[in-house]
Formats: sequence, structure tokens, C-alpha cells
Amino acid sequence: MRTNTLKMGISLLLAGHLAHAASITTLLDAVKHRPQSTLDALEVQRGALGERRISDKFMPKLDAFAGYEVYNRPSNLRPVLPTEMQTPGAALPFSKNISRLGVQFSWPVFVKSLYTLKEKASLMHLAAKDKKRLNLIQREAGVVGAVAYLRYMESLKGALLTKKKSILATRKKVALMVKEGRAAQSQLLTLDTHINELKMNIIGIDQQTNSLFAKVETLTGISLKHSVPLHQKRHIKEGKIFALLPLEKKLRASKAGIKAAKESYYPTLAMKGSYTHSNADAYNNDESVNTNYGMLGLYVNIPLYDSSKSTAVEEAKLDYYKERSLIDDTRDTLNVKAKELSHEILLLKRSFGLAQKSVKEQKALLKVAKVSLENKMITQEEYLRYEDALANAKANLYKIDAQKWQDIAQLAVIYGNNLKGIVK
Repeated sequence: MRTNTLKMGISLLLAGHLAHAASITTLLDAVKHRPQSTLDALEVQRGALGERRISDKFMPKLDAFAGYEVYNRPSNLRPVLPTEMQTPGAALPFSKNISRLGVQFSWPVFVKSLYTLKEKASLMHLAAKDKKRLNLIQREAGVVGAVAYLRYMESLKGALLTKKKSILATRKKVALMVKEGRAAQSQLLTLDTHINELKMNIIGIDQQTNSLFAKVETLTGISLKHSVPLHQKRHIKEGKIFALLPLEKKLRASKAGIKAAKESYYPTLAMKGSYTHSNADAYNNDESVNTNYGMLGLYVNIPLYDSSKSTAVEEAKLDYYKERSLIDDTRDTLNVKAKELSHEILLLKRSFGLAQKSVKEQKALLKVAKVSLENKMITQEEYLRYEDALANAKANLYKIDAQKWQDIAQLAVIYGNNLKGIVK
């Protein structure tokens, strides 16, 4: 626990420096030192303690005790032999006030259900470990997705600023034409309206960018001023759906719970013992009597009737059916989702190439449109449509790239791929 606190302190101390030298690797490293990861680590420790708690039940228990007893009639300090009662004048071990001091011992020699409960606790501990890793990958995916959309927003803002600059250049020419009487004043108003709309769109992008910066800082503790580059080092390793692992272990634990509930009907074997030193004044002659008494026994307990045991079995079965239904539903959902994402990534890669070509073509068309506007071959509205078309083509290009990274991150979560090995 102290180590985790130290790591978090170092992470916060360096956060200001990391903000200026951050990379996607730096961000993903920082995720491990956030409070969310500490909470997951504590859950794993709780799982380990749950396993140890069952192991403790196998161990013997030893207690010391001391007491002072008051009776309304003389009672024995220990069992008395008949020959002791026949000794004349002897102080008999009976009194109304008895002091006792001793130890008592118990040990469950054999309780079948404890072995099964230990297996259940071990499975829950392993499930907590899998859940910790899954949660870490999910947070890494959140960072990658946020950074990808930051890049999208920054690129989109850049496209709008380029569009604004282009329209402002056109406005200068139109303003000169209006001054010379070769164009109507309404053309300037149309351009100004378009520029104003661009400014509002840019403010909207800044708001979304601010939210994404906040998300990254929440997940990493690092405050960014701009996005960081994303490059793919390798493809996702597909295989067993990792997200099912903690659920599968919980399902096995639930099955063990049914077995343990049924085993509560089995006989149990326990050993018990005690050793007591008693002191009192004998009732017959008031002489002080000190005596010791010990016992050790082996006991078999055979359950005959307990309706709560059958209820416990039914509850354990319901837990098992619930876990089984959950894992079946999750398996079906994630199998379909994994296929969808894999196919979508291939489609997005193809779309990206086409989108690049579209941007190139729209740039060429806009150049032609600017010349045509100067020569009055097209109207101002038609020219603005070319500006919009180029901005939309760029936005589509950047959005495709962001969606691709989003899909890669989701697929990494499903298959349990550490994103540090996929992005750089």
C-alpha cells in the first residue's frame, strides 16, 4: 500500500514535466499509477485474503480463559472419584465460589466443504487478477480513443482555419470589387456570415477538445496542451476473448459454491480439548483446594436435519445460473463485436485511401472555383460550396483515422492485448 502511494506521489510530482514531453507511451505508463489501478490492486489483495481466510479455518484454535464462578449450592471443581468421598475429614473439591484458569483447544480435523470453499476462494482471487488486467486495458483503450479524437478535433479545427483563411482571402478580392462597383454589397455580407459560422464551429471544436483533455488527465494525471502522435507497431493478436476470463473463473467459483453447499450435509470430524486449574475453599472444612482437570476428545458430527442447508444449495444454484447466463450473453455479444470491429478496421483502411484521394481532388476543384469566381463564371454561393466540400472531405479523412484507432482500442480490450505493444 505504501509503495502504491509513493508511485502516485511521484506521478503527480512529474505531471507538469510530462505535459510538455508526453507521448502515447508516457500516457499509457501513467495509467498504471492512477487511483483506479490502486483500487484494482486492493481488490486483488482482498481476493488473496479471502483465500487465506478459508485456509485459516483448517488451523487449530487455542484460547486461554480465566473466570470466577458463584453458585447457590456447592459445585464440583472437577469430577470426583468415589474413593475420594470416603476419605474422612478430607477437603472435598466442592465449593460455592470457584476460581478457574486454563486453556481450551479445537481443531476441525476433517470438514469436506472447507476444501471446496478454498477452491472457490482461489478462483475468485484469480478472477480479481484477470479483472485488474482487463480494467487496465480498458483505461488504456480510453486514453488511445481520447487521443485519436483529439487528433481528429485538432485536424478538423486546422481544416476550418484553412477554410477561414481561404474565404478571408476571397473576401479581400470581393471587397475591392465592391469598392470598384463591380460586385454587390450583399456578397460581402454572405462571406461575413459564412466566416461567423466558421468561428462558432471552431468554438464548438474547442469545447469538445477541452472535454477530451479532461478525460486524458483523469485517466493519466497528465495535462496535455495538444494531442500526441499515434503509430501502429503491430496488429491485434486475436484468439480467446480475454474479457471472458474473469467471468469464466466466477462461473467455476459458483459451481464450487453449489458443491460446498451440498457438502454441508457430510459428517465432520473435530478434535476438542481443555485444561483447567480450579481454586476454591472446600465447602465441608473451608480448606483451600487447588486441582487440575484436562480432557481431549475426537468428535464426529452428523447433520440430521437443517432446512437452511437446502436453502443454501438453492441460492448457490441461482448464483451459478446467473453467472452462466451472464457469460453466455457476454460471449455472444463480444464474438459479434469482435467480428464487426475486425471487418470495420479493414473497411476504414480502404476508406482512408479513398478519402485522401477525395481531399486531393477537392483542393484542385477549389483552385478552379476561385478562378471561376474572379471571372464571374460561378456565383459566390457555388464557390462557397467548394470551400465546404474541401472542409468536409478533410473532416471525413480525419474522422476515419480516429474511428480506426477507436476500433483498434476496443479490439485490444476484447482480446486482452496490452496497448503499449500495439501503439507508439
